[in-house]
Amino acid sequence: MLKRVVKFNAAVVGSGTAFTVYHYPELRKDPGQLLNAMRRGGRCIKTGIMMGIDYVSAGENITTETHYTAANRMFKCFCDNGGPYIKLGQMFGQLQNLVPDEYCEVFEPMCMRAPTTAYPDVKLIVE
Repeated sequence: MLKRVVKFNAAVVGSGTAFTVYHYPELRKDPGQLLNAMRRGGRCIKTGIMMGIDYVSAGENITTETHYTAANRMFKCFCDNGGPYIKLGQMFGQLQNLVPDEYCEVFEPMCMRAPTTAYPDVKLIVE
C-alpha cells in the first residue's frame, strides 16, 4: 500500500511540475523559481499535515492549546514562505467571525509588524 502511495505522489508531483513549467515559460529561463515554488508548496503540505495531526490527536477534546499550536505552525509557515503568504496571513488575522480567536491573536503581528523588503531587493519585471 505504501508503495502505491509513494508512486502516486511521485506521479502527481512530476506531472504538476511539468504542467507548471509548460504553462509558465519564465520558469524555463530561471529554474530556481520553480525550486522555490516547490519548496514553498512542500512547507505548506508539511504544515497542513502537522496541523491535521494536531486536531486528529485531540479528537473531540479540541482545546485552546490545540488551536494555538496549529496557528503557530501556520504562522511560521507563512513567515518562512514570505511574499503573498504574508498578505494571506494578514487577511487570515482579520477573520474574527470565521476562525477561532487563537488564530486571530497569533496572526495579529503580521498585520501590525509585517516584514519589509528593501527596494533594491525587489525585482521589477518589465517586458
